[in-house]
Amino acid sequence: MSSDRAPNGPHEGNPGGGDPWVAFGYLVAGVGFYGFLGWILGRWLHASYLTPLGIVLGAAFGLYLVFKRYARVPDPSDTTTYRVTSSETTDEAGIAGDDDR
Repeated sequence: MSSDRAPNGPHEGNPGGGDPWVAFGYLVAGVGFYGFLGWILGRWLHASYLTPLGIVLGAAFGLYLVFKRYARVPDPSDTTTYRVTSSETTDEAGIAGDDDR
């Protein structure tokens, strides 16, 4: 189990990175939702060009959400620190584990 937290105390938050599956989810959800919306409108209005237009717009909106979430410049005045809880401590051997033994 990997952790980006310091084992012996508080640390500054990680300004970059994150879960890549969230970014993938934004892209897939955008393409799926707006592609489906374009398909429905295309069938209703008899305009076959709305399906690919919905897919492209969905990809663009998904990319916008990814950049909005992950491309933020961290605020230097933010002094938020994170506490290490008892379940995130390490024992003498440096092995992370629960304290409920």
